[in-house]
Amino acid sequence: MNEHYGHTPGEDQDELDAVEIRDNGEPLVDFLNFCDSPKLVMAPNHPVFELPRVHLLRESVARMICQAANALPEGLKLQIIEGYRPLQTQRFMYRHALEEARKRFPDWSEAKIRLEAGRYSAPPEAITPPPHTTGAAVDVGIVDEHGEQLDFFSPFAITDVNHAAMNAQGISDQARANRDLLRRVLEPTGLTNYVDEWWHWSYGDNGWALRTKAPFALYDKIEMPPDAKWLGDKTKLPSD
Repeated sequence: MNEHYGHTPGEDQDELDAVEIRDNGEPLVDFLNFCDSPKLVMAPNHPVFELPRVHLLRESVARMICQAANALPEGLKLQIIEGYRPLQTQRFMYRHALEEARKRFPDWSEAKIRLEAGRYSAPPEAITPPPHTTGAAVDVGIVDEHGEQLDFFSPFAITDVNHAAMNAQGISDQARANRDLLRRVLEPTGLTNYVDEWWHWSYGDNGWALRTKAPFALYDKIEMPPDAKWLGDKTKLPSD
Protein backbone atom coordinates (compact mmCIF):
# COMPACT_ATOMS: atom_id res chain seq x y z
CA MET A 1 0.00 0.00 0.00
CA ASN A 2 1.57 3.24 -1.05
CA GLU A 3 0.70 6.92 -1.03
CA HIS A 4 -1.65 6.76 -4.02
CA TYR A 5 -4.01 4.11 -5.35
CA GLY A 6 -3.13 2.52 -8.63
CA HIS A 7 0.63 3.08 -8.46
CA THR A 8 3.05 0.54 -9.87
CA PRO A 9 3.23 -2.36 -7.41
CA GLY A 10 6.31 -2.48 -5.23
CA GLU A 11 7.08 -6.01 -6.37
CA ASP A 12 6.29 -7.08 -9.91
CA GLN A 13 4.39 -10.38 -10.10
CA ASP A 14 6.38 -11.59 -13.11
CA GLU A 15 9.63 -10.95 -11.25
CA LEU A 16 8.32 -12.77 -8.20
CA ASP A 17 7.22 -15.71 -10.34
CA ALA A 18 10.68 -15.92 -11.91
CA VAL A 19 12.37 -16.59 -8.56
CA GLU A 20 13.51 -20.18 -8.15
CA ILE A 21 12.40 -21.87 -4.94
CA ARG A 22 14.61 -24.40 -3.16
CA ASP A 23 12.70 -25.28 -0.02
CA ASN A 24 15.24 -26.10 2.67
CA GLY A 25 12.85 -28.29 4.61
CA GLU A 26 12.88 -26.12 7.72
CA PRO A 27 9.89 -26.91 9.94
CA LEU A 28 7.11 -24.70 11.19
CA VAL A 29 7.42 -24.02 14.90
CA ASP A 30 5.13 -22.50 17.50
CA PHE A 31 6.91 -19.17 17.80
CA LEU A 32 5.52 -18.36 21.25
CA ASN A 33 6.93 -21.58 22.70
CA PHE A 34 10.09 -21.32 20.62
CA CYS A 35 10.89 -17.83 21.83
CA ASP A 36 9.52 -18.20 25.38
CA SER A 37 9.92 -14.47 25.99
CA PRO A 38 7.48 -12.09 27.70
CA LYS A 39 8.45 -9.51 25.08
CA LEU A 40 6.82 -11.52 22.26
CA VAL A 41 3.02 -11.74 22.25
CA MET A 42 0.19 -12.72 19.91
CA ALA A 43 -2.54 -10.18 19.14
CA PRO A 44 -5.82 -11.37 20.69
CA ASN A 45 -7.71 -10.30 17.56
CA HIS A 46 -7.01 -9.60 13.90
CA PRO A 47 -7.67 -5.90 13.11
CA VAL A 48 -9.79 -6.71 10.03
CA PHE A 49 -10.93 -10.34 9.94
CA GLU A 50 -12.67 -12.48 12.57
CA LEU A 51 -10.78 -15.59 11.56
CA PRO A 52 -8.91 -18.18 13.64
CA ARG A 53 -5.12 -17.99 13.52
CA VAL A 54 -2.20 -20.20 14.46
CA HIS A 55 1.11 -19.12 16.01
CA LEU A 56 3.42 -20.83 13.53
CA LEU A 57 6.45 -19.66 11.52
CA ARG A 58 9.47 -21.27 9.94
CA GLU A 59 12.12 -21.82 12.57
CA SER A 60 14.54 -19.15 11.29
CA VAL A 61 11.75 -16.56 11.10
CA ALA A 62 10.71 -17.43 14.66
CA ARG A 63 14.29 -16.90 15.78
CA MET A 64 14.38 -13.51 14.05
CA ILE A 65 11.19 -12.18 15.63
CA CYS A 66 12.42 -13.34 19.03
CA GLN A 67 15.63 -11.38 18.49
CA ALA A 68 13.63 -8.31 17.44
CA ALA A 69 11.32 -8.55 20.44
CA ASN A 70 14.23 -8.72 22.87
CA ALA A 71 15.80 -5.64 21.23
CA LEU A 72 12.80 -3.45 22.08
CA PRO A 73 13.11 -0.90 24.91
CA GLU A 74 11.89 -1.94 28.34
CA GLY A 75 8.09 -1.87 28.65
CA LEU A 76 7.44 -2.59 24.97
CA LYS A 77 6.54 -5.90 23.34
CA LEU A 78 6.54 -7.16 19.76
CA GLN A 79 3.00 -8.18 18.90
CA ILE A 80 2.38 -10.74 16.17
CA ILE A 81 -0.85 -10.25 14.25
CA GLU A 82 -0.39 -13.26 12.00
CA GLY A 83 2.34 -15.58 10.84
CA TYR A 84 1.61 -18.78 8.93
CA ARG A 85 -1.71 -18.69 7.12
CA PRO A 86 -3.61 -21.74 5.76
CA LEU A 87 -4.37 -21.63 2.04
CA GLN A 88 -8.15 -21.45 2.55
CA THR A 89 -7.68 -18.31 4.65
CA GLN A 90 -5.46 -16.83 1.95
CA ARG A 91 -8.17 -17.47 -0.66
CA PHE A 92 -10.75 -15.76 1.54
CA MET A 93 -8.56 -12.69 2.06
CA TYR A 94 -7.76 -12.45 -1.64
CA ARG A 95 -11.47 -12.52 -2.53
CA HIS A 96 -11.98 -9.73 0.01
CA ALA A 97 -9.20 -7.69 -1.63
CA LEU A 98 -10.83 -8.17 -5.03
CA GLU A 99 -14.19 -6.99 -3.71
CA GLU A 100 -12.63 -3.91 -2.11
CA ALA A 101 -10.77 -3.03 -5.31
CA ARG A 102 -13.97 -3.33 -7.36
CA LYS A 103 -15.73 -0.97 -4.95
CA ARG A 104 -12.94 1.62 -5.16
CA PHE A 105 -12.51 1.40 -8.92
CA PRO A 106 -15.84 0.40 -10.51
CA ASP A 107 -14.69 1.52 -13.97
CA TRP A 108 -11.47 -0.48 -14.03
CA SER A 109 -10.90 -3.59 -16.10
CA GLU A 110 -10.74 -6.95 -14.33
CA ALA A 111 -7.03 -7.15 -15.12
CA LYS A 112 -6.36 -3.84 -13.34
CA ILE A 113 -8.58 -4.89 -10.45
CA ARG A 114 -6.55 -8.07 -9.98
CA LEU A 115 -3.31 -6.12 -10.12
CA GLU A 116 -4.60 -3.72 -7.47
CA ALA A 117 -5.93 -6.50 -5.23
CA GLY A 118 -2.60 -8.29 -5.49
CA ARG A 119 -0.88 -5.36 -3.81
CA TYR A 120 -2.72 -6.11 -0.57
CA SER A 121 -3.31 -9.86 -0.73
CA ALA A 122 -1.20 -12.34 -2.66
CA PRO A 123 -3.08 -14.32 -5.34
CA PRO A 124 -3.46 -17.80 -3.86
CA GLU A 125 -3.05 -19.65 -7.15
CA ALA A 126 -0.10 -17.67 -8.54
CA ILE A 127 3.21 -19.34 -9.32
CA THR A 128 4.68 -17.44 -6.39
CA PRO A 129 3.35 -18.91 -3.12
CA PRO A 130 1.60 -16.32 -0.92
CA PRO A 131 4.26 -15.45 1.70
CA HIS A 132 2.11 -16.35 4.70
CA THR A 133 1.39 -19.82 3.31
CA THR A 134 5.12 -20.58 3.33
CA GLY A 135 5.65 -19.65 6.99
CA ALA A 136 8.06 -16.94 5.85
CA ALA A 137 5.95 -13.85 6.54
CA VAL A 138 4.78 -12.18 9.68
CA ASP A 139 2.52 -9.19 10.35
CA VAL A 140 3.70 -7.25 13.38
CA GLY A 141 3.16 -4.28 15.64
CA ILE A 142 4.39 -3.03 19.00
CA VAL A 143 2.36 -2.78 22.20
CA ASP A 144 3.06 -1.16 25.53
CA GLU A 145 3.07 -2.81 28.96
CA HIS A 146 -0.74 -2.59 29.05
CA GLY A 147 -1.15 -4.32 25.70
CA GLU A 148 -2.12 -1.14 23.87
CA GLN A 149 -0.75 -0.84 20.34
CA LEU A 150 1.57 2.06 19.66
CA ASP A 151 0.46 4.60 17.07
CA PHE A 152 1.58 3.56 13.59
CA PHE A 153 -0.99 5.29 11.40
CA SER A 154 -2.48 8.53 12.84
CA PRO A 155 -4.18 10.68 11.74
CA PHE A 156 -5.54 7.96 9.46
CA ALA A 157 -7.36 4.68 10.11
CA ILE A 158 -5.36 1.47 10.31
CA THR A 159 -7.27 0.25 7.25
CA ASP A 160 -6.36 3.31 5.13
CA VAL A 161 -4.41 1.76 2.27
CA ASN A 162 -3.23 5.19 1.10
CA HIS A 163 -0.88 5.45 4.06
CA ALA A 164 0.18 1.87 4.72
CA ALA A 165 3.59 2.00 3.02
CA MET A 166 6.44 2.24 5.51
CA ASN A 167 7.53 5.59 4.05
CA ALA A 168 4.04 7.00 3.37
CA GLN A 169 3.71 10.75 3.64
CA GLY A 170 1.20 12.53 5.87
CA ILE A 171 1.37 10.33 8.97
CA SER A 172 2.02 11.97 12.35
CA ASP A 173 5.48 12.39 13.85
CA GLN A 174 4.59 9.80 16.49
CA ALA A 175 3.48 7.25 13.90
CA ARG A 176 6.68 7.91 11.94
CA ALA A 177 8.82 7.42 15.05
CA ASN A 178 7.10 4.13 15.87
CA ARG A 179 7.52 2.84 12.32
CA ASP A 180 11.19 3.75 12.55
CA LEU A 181 11.47 1.82 15.84
CA LEU A 182 9.87 -1.21 14.22
CA ARG A 183 12.36 -1.02 11.38
CA ARG A 184 15.32 -0.65 13.77
CA VAL A 185 14.56 -3.85 15.65
CA LEU A 186 13.47 -5.97 12.66
CA GLU A 187 15.97 -5.16 9.91
CA PRO A 188 19.11 -6.30 11.81
CA THR A 189 17.58 -9.78 12.19
CA GLY A 190 17.47 -10.40 8.43
CA LEU A 191 13.74 -9.80 7.98
CA THR A 192 12.75 -7.54 5.09
CA ASN A 193 9.78 -5.20 4.73
CA TYR A 194 7.23 -5.40 1.92
CA VAL A 195 7.21 -1.84 0.59
CA ASP A 196 3.41 -1.43 0.53
CA GLU A 197 2.71 -2.50 4.14
CA TRP A 198 4.61 -1.26 7.19
CA TRP A 199 3.50 -4.32 9.22
CA HIS A 200 4.48 -7.07 6.75
CA TRP A 201 7.98 -8.55 7.10
CA SER A 202 9.46 -11.74 5.73
CA TYR A 203 12.51 -13.89 5.27
CA GLY A 204 13.11 -16.72 2.83
CA ASP A 205 10.15 -16.16 0.48
CA ASN A 206 10.15 -14.91 -3.11
CA GLY A 207 9.72 -11.29 -2.02
CA TRP A 208 12.70 -11.53 0.33
CA ALA A 209 14.77 -13.04 -2.51
CA LEU A 210 13.91 -10.08 -4.77
CA ARG A 211 14.62 -7.49 -2.07
CA THR A 212 17.98 -9.00 -1.12
CA LYS A 213 18.95 -10.26 -4.61
CA ALA A 214 19.26 -13.78 -3.22
CA PRO A 215 19.77 -16.46 -5.91
CA PHE A 216 16.68 -18.39 -4.81
CA ALA A 217 13.89 -18.47 -2.23
CA LEU A 218 14.22 -20.80 0.75
CA TYR A 219 10.58 -21.62 1.44
CA ASP A 220 7.68 -22.98 -0.62
CA LYS A 221 4.09 -23.57 0.52
CA ILE A 222 3.96 -25.87 3.52
CA GLU A 223 1.22 -27.91 5.13
CA MET A 224 0.13 -26.99 8.62
CA PRO A 225 0.89 -29.57 11.33
CA PRO A 226 -2.31 -31.37 12.40
CA ASP A 227 -1.60 -30.64 16.07
CA ALA A 228 -1.27 -26.86 15.58
CA LYS A 229 -2.87 -24.76 18.30
CA TRP A 230 -5.54 -22.33 17.14
CA LEU A 231 -6.38 -18.88 18.47
CA GLY A 232 -10.05 -18.10 17.89
CA ASP A 233 -13.05 -20.09 16.74
CA LYS A 234 -11.85 -22.78 14.36
CA THR A 235 -15.40 -23.19 13.01
CA LYS A 236 -14.97 -19.77 11.35
CA LEU A 237 -12.14 -21.08 9.19
CA PRO A 238 -13.19 -20.39 5.57
CA SER A 239 -14.00 -23.34 3.38
CA ASP A 240 -12.35 -23.62 -0.02
